[in-house]
Amino acid sequence: MVLLGDPKQPVTPVPWIDWEVEQNVWHSASTFRVRLPISALTDPVNLDYVTNTNPLQAQIYAGFPQDPDQYGTADLQQLIIGNVDQVQFDPVRRTVDLSGRDYTSLLIDTKTFDRWTNQTASQIATTLAERHGLTPQVTATKGLVGKIYEIDKIHDRHGSTEWELLTWLASVYDYVVYVQGMTLYFGPKPDPQTATPYLIQWQNPDQDNGFFQANALDVSFSRTLTVGKGVVVQVHSFNHKQKAGFSVTYPQGKAKGITPGTAKAPAQVYSYIIANLSQQDAQQRAKQIYDDIIRHELKMTAELPGDNILMPNVMVEVSGLGKPFESPYYVESVARRMSFDTGYTMTVRGKNHSLDTSIIPA
Repeated sequence: MVLLGDPKQPVTPVPWIDWEVEQNVWHSASTFRVRLPISALTDPVNLDYVTNTNPLQAQIYAGFPQDPDQYGTADLQQLIIGNVDQVQFDPVRRTVDLSGRDYTSLLIDTKTFDRWTNQTASQIATTLAERHGLTPQVTATKGLVGKIYEIDKIHDRHGSTEWELLTWLASVYDYVVYVQGMTLYFGPKPDPQTATPYLIQWQNPDQDNGFFQANALDVSFSRTLTVGKGVVVQVHSFNHKQKAGFSVTYPQGKAKGITPGTAKAPAQVYSYIIANLSQQDAQQRAKQIYDDIIRHELKMTAELPGDNILMPNVMVEVSGLGKPFESPYYVESVARRMSFDTGYTMTVRGKNHSLDTSIIPA
């Protein structure tokens, strides 16, 4: 089900041809795309309304209602709600494509020049959520942010976006921040390994059965054998006890990657933020992460029948393929698609090591 409308007005169900929702890991916005048939758009949500309303809110629901001929939003699960960023009109095919992001975009697109001198991180998260009409679900923090600004010389948050500010504050307290629906979450990280994993099962052909069996439509794995030649790990930490912020690199002296006149590929820099480490501990952690990446990094992509169970904060386990593929994976993104031609499907991408990192060019 797709609903469109002005965020301040009642929304209206509209006919659709197909849609896709990609739910990403924390620190980035989830996205959507929906294709509408022009011939089926009627008042009040007609072509003129769709192409000229700004902001235009979209909601996408999916599920398995008991009565497929008669259902409402209460029978489905909301996958995403957000504003449309782009409208593409195709007069030849008589369609209009809408694409946009969830309400993380409200924070991504807004800069803040406040110093927040007498505010805690949790108070800032609450204030920013309420500014944009989001419901704050915030765990309280101690310590004024102005003091952290003075101590941590690595980051300058003045003039950054509200989202950059919140993700930085989350890293300082080893918290996570994300938007789901109309709620902003700011609090301790859930441990994905404690949740029930999502299982992808594979069974190789045997003598009696010449076909493999799996609960996935497609699954593949990739591994870069030369990754160790071009990997650099950076660990940023803020130590409350020592009242200091710092960065370490492993291998040391290799963070710049490619240099003029050389034929070597640039290093791939894995940047981690880990709270409350000493400089010695941070250096040891960087080496440990580096060793783990170059020995074990494995990526997995699988296409499955669509469901509403698999989420980015759930681990995926693969069984039946043996080592090294039979491993738990941290989910990077889940992309769900629905169309009248292919039905309800989803694609999951994941890695077999923690995603508490961003890969940045050297």
